[in-house]
Amino acid sequence: MNYAEDRIDRKARHIDNSSNLSPLEIDLYQAHEYLKQGQESNSCNCTSSSSSSVRTKIKGHELAGRTLRDAGFCAHATFHYGMAWILSYSLKNNELDDRSYGQDESDMGDEVARAVGDYAQMVELAGYPEFAVLSLLFYHCGGTLDIIEYERIHASYNRQHGTNNEQKKIMSFSLGMNCGCGFEECGASVCFVSKQMIGSKILDTILADIDLLEEYYHDLSERTLLNSKKSICASDILEVIAKSTTRMRREQGRTTDLDLSNHWDYIPSCLRFWSNDGPCPLSPLLKILSLKILFSSPIASSFLFLACESLCHLAISLPLTSSLGRRMATTHKSHWAFYVLIHKLILGEKVKSHRRETIPYHVPVWDIVFSLDQRKFHRQLLGKTAATPTFATAIHDGTNMEQRHFTLGNHLRNLIAHINRVEDNVVRTSFPLPFPRCLPAEYRQDNIGVIYVIGDSHVLSLGWQTICISNQCHYFYRTLVPATITGLKAWHTRTDTHFFTKYNLDRCLERLPKFCKTIIMSAGEIDCREGIGGNLLQGYQDECDDAVRNTVVQYVTAIQALASKYRLQVLLLPVAPHAHRSHKNGKSLGRGLRRRRMLLWNETLREECEKIDTEEQNVFLLDYEVGLREENRESPVGFVLNKHYNADYTHMNSAFLPLLEKSIVDCKCDLSLV
Repeated sequence: MNYAEDRIDRKARHIDNSSNLSPLEIDLYQAHEYLKQGQESNSCNCTSSSSSSVRTKIKGHELAGRTLRDAGFCAHATFHYGMAWILSYSLKNNELDDRSYGQDESDMGDEVARAVGDYAQMVELAGYPEFAVLSLLFYHCGGTLDIIEYERIHASYNRQHGTNNEQKKIMSFSLGMNCGCGFEECGASVCFVSKQMIGSKILDTILADIDLLEEYYHDLSERTLLNSKKSICASDILEVIAKSTTRMRREQGRTTDLDLSNHWDYIPSCLRFWSNDGPCPLSPLLKILSLKILFSSPIASSFLFLACESLCHLAISLPLTSSLGRRMATTHKSHWAFYVLIHKLILGEKVKSHRRETIPYHVPVWDIVFSLDQRKFHRQLLGKTAATPTFATAIHDGTNMEQRHFTLGNHLRNLIAHINRVEDNVVRTSFPLPFPRCLPAEYRQDNIGVIYVIGDSHVLSLGWQTICISNQCHYFYRTLVPATITGLKAWHTRTDTHFFTKYNLDRCLERLPKFCKTIIMSAGEIDCREGIGGNLLQGYQDECDDAVRNTVVQYVTAIQALASKYRLQVLLLPVAPHAHRSHKNGKSLGRGLRRRRMLLWNETLREECEKIDTEEQNVFLLDYEVGLREENRESPVGFVLNKHYNADYTHMNSAFLPLLEKSIVDCKCDLSLV
């Protein structure tokens, strides 16, 4: 799935559109026609799984899925991508014509692999990353779906759909109604999941192995403390990566000397999606997708553990400087960008131990998960005058000890049990409460809480780190849990937005645990980088100041509405400046304009937040952006991002967290709700 290319393709195909229908409506109507043709072709053949009819049906379901996704009907889109996945098993590998799909991924795997990848991405965009992970593991373990399930669903198919008289109402449906395709299960639940998959022995094995990994995961810190000298830290892995990617090692085919036995043995084989030893090894693209979903979803526990383990191995088999990486950076830009960012966050940069105390330092997530770096807590506790730290209460009404230690495997089983019943979805499928792995073992008590950080990819910069909030009245730790809304722009947060990012945002807010009273919100960087100005920016000749100001005003208004709707206190992140880049590649003019827009964005955001009525204020700005700056005379605004805070030249690492901690105290929000 390449949603950016899909939208460009749709725009090109309908450039001469003279009808009263929008391009999305035309495409959905065409998808329905393909489904009709597939059924008619099917009735003319002796077998229900004839190649031509299946090919046409898949074409119709994928076009419907892409269209419904971009129209904001994500629940319906999961159904059609799920149908395409089921049908793909009835065709031989690589039998389909790549051109019929508008994208060439044949070199990344067979048709079933592409179908499961598209389905996994869609259910993640629909707000259920758990099913995205389970579907990829199911495929990796050799799971298959039979055409019988499609025929069962097709039995309720109503051929009287999509007629010319209904074209004007083609986008006038809601959850519980089908999209006009005639399938009763389309839109029947918030996320379509194959009954064959959830009832399979393979999935039972996966869930049981997740439970086993959970037991090891909760006992990990004690073993790490006892064997700290033998533990592998992020800097060790970086050293091995550097050696393994040298020309000599590539030519001689030598293996790495990194000993992973103390981690590898505890991971069941069916969960090792990075390995090529399984029944259906994942392509590099699907491995990166699995890593991205595991790391960026607000699940933690075994998901986070697997993300760290997989990155350790992928960093060697798929180096950032590899030829395949350079190719994927062009063909699958978003996926590769996530991979680079997660690589930088999990493993960090190699910094000598004695310098970590003297410069802003990003603690690698690997070292956090394996309890290898706890200096922050010891330093803060030593500097605290009180003999015993007092923690603010984080576990509010609705969360008890039994729920807190509810295993991830049980959460997934509970989710499976209720996903196909619409009336239960919002009430019973909240995100599981992440156990605060980022804290030293002696402080993992019931009064240690989390803050969900929701928004664009920049939330990952804060992900899985722990902050300390301290003033005269409060002193407590909070683990920052990322909930990534892929592709979210500030403009998308408006109430009348119909797009998959807005749907995903609403679903994420609905799934927050009951105790959650405060969230951190990130959006705006994509608007400043590529979303403001439209065609005016193609030649970099026009200013977009009014567009920037209007977008910020709309954004603050929209966040206030969301805060009221979900009864939340929202802390807004500013847009961080980009790091310094060389002028040699010819993009300096565009970067200069983006830097000006980011500066104007933050100035306007500051002004708009100051206008909010303090008596009813539920939105606050975390105003630390000035502290991120490093003077640079080449920059049109006079500064760039401080090099110590840079992760990948677009995103920050977590070294700026002291600025974040101070801004939370200074923003005048209600700390008792944090």
